[in-house]
Amino acid sequence: MASRRTAVIRENRRDRMRYPSYTVLPLDGTAVRQPDYVLPEEEPEVQRRPAVSARTRRNRSRALAMSRGYVLFLTVMSILTVCMCVYYLRLMETVTSQLESNARLESQLRTLTSENDALYETITNSVDMELIRETAINELGMTYAGEDQIIRYHTDDSGYVRQYRDVPDGD
Repeated sequence: MASRRTAVIRENRRDRMRYPSYTVLPLDGTAVRQPDYVLPEEEPEVQRRPAVSARTRRNRSRALAMSRGYVLFLTVMSILTVCMCVYYLRLMETVTSQLESNARLESQLRTLTSENDALYETITNSVDMELIRETAINELGMTYAGEDQIIRYHTDDSGYVRQYRDVPDGD
């Protein structure tokens, strides 16, 4: 015959009602729990709400209802929010159009800069400095300056020199 073991979880009667003890019966190598007693079937207690006064009911209904002032406030705030959203969208459209305009103008600037550089190269390559030198010497009678024609000035400034009158002869 199989031996019976009883496990008691709590001691007092109220706890036993919540946590019943079980009898452990070994059957085919498993433990089957069976309650030691059967709880009497009781009807659950219906919790009744205490009577609420008419004043309390009125206060509750007022708290749940929205007043005209509150509805007006919500309406004004909703209209203001919609107006601000529309204004924001218009600003975003303006910014987007300005960005597109800037991109278009930058593209034109790059095109004009490249055309300007190409024209400068064409002009620079078309000028023959050797032809200019020979024309100046042979046709116009120009000569290189000699050492006696060069006058040297010493200035404190590191900039350039402007000539406002004739340079005096001599040292």
